[in-house]
Amino acid sequence: MSLLDSQPIGQAPASWAEVLRAVPALPVILVAVAAHMMLFGMLTPVMASYAQGFGVSDMQIGLMITLFAVGRLGADIPAGHIAQRVGLFGLLWAGPLLCAAGSFMGAIASDYTSVLVGRTVQGVGSGLFMTAATIFCAQQSDRRSRGKIMSVFQGAMLIGATFGPSVGGVSAGFFGLAGPFWVATCVGVATTAVVLLRFPAAQMAEIHARRVKETAQSARHSTLRLLLILPFACVLLVNFGVFLTRTAGQWQMIPLMVVERFAFSPEQIGLALTLSAFATLLILPVTAWLVDRVRRPRLIFLSLLGVTASLVMIVISDQPWLFYAAMLGMGVATGISGPAVAAYAVDVVPETQQAPAMGIMRFAGDLGYLVGPVSLGFLVERYALGYTGGLIINAALLGVCAIFFILLSRQRRAIH
Repeated sequence: MSLLDSQPIGQAPASWAEVLRAVPALPVILVAVAAHMMLFGMLTPVMASYAQGFGVSDMQIGLMITLFAVGRLGADIPAGHIAQRVGLFGLLWAGPLLCAAGSFMGAIASDYTSVLVGRTVQGVGSGLFMTAATIFCAQQSDRRSRGKIMSVFQGAMLIGATFGPSVGGVSAGFFGLAGPFWVATCVGVATTAVVLLRFPAAQMAEIHARRVKETAQSARHSTLRLLLILPFACVLLVNFGVFLTRTAGQWQMIPLMVVERFAFSPEQIGLALTLSAFATLLILPVTAWLVDRVRRPRLIFLSLLGVTASLVMIVISDQPWLFYAAMLGMGVATGISGPAVAAYAVDVVPETQQAPAMGIMRFAGDLGYLVGPVSLGFLVERYALGYTGGLIINAALLGVCAIFFILLSRQRRAIH
């Protein structure tokens, strides 16, 4: 039961004032999430150059990204089970602290192995924290408020990720290539302090104790049984496809394609990605309204079709303005799909199993994050498809996900 469920208000979607009164810790979580995303974003401008300073190969440079993703994958599902057993508070402060420790290891590293260990520690910390933050938003929402809460959660992630690279660039300019790692360490420590000082741990412990009691009184649901809930399995497929599109399509294939087709400079590529992120941020208030009023499966299906159409439009664009328009369209569709997918995932699982379910959902997304660039890059190189061919495969995969989702999500949801 969410905090909102106890409020004596009507059945209409909850207002922002009602949400904030019912979930006073929400601003703390949003600040922590934004800071967390900024922490990793600020490392992206210098990671390759920092690694080159140790005299390593391009493949070894890629390990900085791979091991971070592996660390997150390894922490996602355990974090869900830990949250169910001992509560969220420990994960919410331990995650940022591990991220700070990993950043510190990178800042003082005397060899590349230490940097890689630090990145793995960061990945584990990120998996623990982000899974716990997602669980918090899921558990403190109900059908009347879920759209608003998931939308601001997405907005906090986007704001942090947007400003992170700029902060990292400024840090590197002032303090050298190790500067962003030092600043990231400070951000991680500050985030830990915010959670420890401002998060209502006693209140959440009481809520967790009630949930443990409810779970003990209900039938046990294993991870396998969660995967057998067909609508939830569809959500996992969609989340995998969305994360794959973000990394393999938006971050890998699209920049390479526009350099090849339009001879774009790094500044122009950055502008296109910024425009897409800005469109996502602008649409989030509308998304909050839509997710609480439109059937969520329909909204997810249409938003996935929107992303698919945007990818096709990017492939056929023969003018830069058409490409920019397609990137704006992708930003809008992504801004709708993210909160809608998260809200629907909470809808279709038993309330007592929301914690492990959110861990599994994040695992599916991080798996797409990890395997997407490698698998799509392999197909493009192995079969000489070109970057447009890679984007067509991406669009086809997402379109298939959309069709499977809308057909299978109509099956009867699990009985809570």
